[in-house]
Formats: sequence, C-alpha cells, structure tokens
Amino acid sequence: MKLKTIMLTALLLTPALGFSANVDDWVYKDVTGNLKAGPGCLDKEKAMKKVMPKPEGFKGYSRFDKYTKIMCQGEGYGWTSDSIVDPGEVVCEECGGDYKGKYSCQMINVTVKCKQVVR
Repeated sequence: MKLKTIMLTALLLTPALGFSANVDDWVYKDVTGNLKAGPGCLDKEKAMKKVMPKPEGFKGYSRFDKYTKIMCQGEGYGWTSDSIVDPGEVVCEECGGDYKGKYSCQMINVTVKCKQVVR
C-alpha cells in the first residue's frame, strides 16, 4: 500500500517539476539616483566612511548596499540590484546649531544595474 502511494505521488509530481519557470532570463535596467543621507552629524571622515561603499568581500552591514537595493525595489515588484555601475560621489553638508563643525554626508548620482526575472 505504501509503495502504491509513493509511486502515485512521484507520478503526479514529475510533470509539475518539468513546467517550472526558467530563472536564467533577466530584464536589466540602469537606475540613477541619490541615496539617503547618513544618520546624525559626525566628524567629516566618519560621516563619509559611513555612507561610502564597503570593499569587495566585506561581511556585515553596508548602508550603501541596503539603499541601492531599495533604489531598485522602487522600480516595482520583483526588481533587485545586480551590480553597481557608478558609485557616485560623496557630498557632505555641515550641520547647524549645536552640531557646528559636524557633517551629514550622502552619495549622489549613484548608478545601479537592476534586474528582474522575465515574465
């Protein structure tokens, strides 16, 4: 009885696996934009380091990677980042008030290659 159940299940699942979607075909799009400014007001070097891309092979949190993914997701459902075409440039603005001499930095004109599975 168990053998019949297993054979019947295998027979029913085999055609379903053959019709699965092929994920090798992608649609690509280059998106250019500005990333969100770093939080708070810090010394200029620390503020710049916080928003700049991390080196290749870096393990851990990267603000740059997070916001490039969000920039691609803004294109619509299913879009994700594939690679960085142009990391852009860092622009820092001095904070006012009690934080005089401290800076808030952001990356501008970042170009990301975004991808989506062909539908």
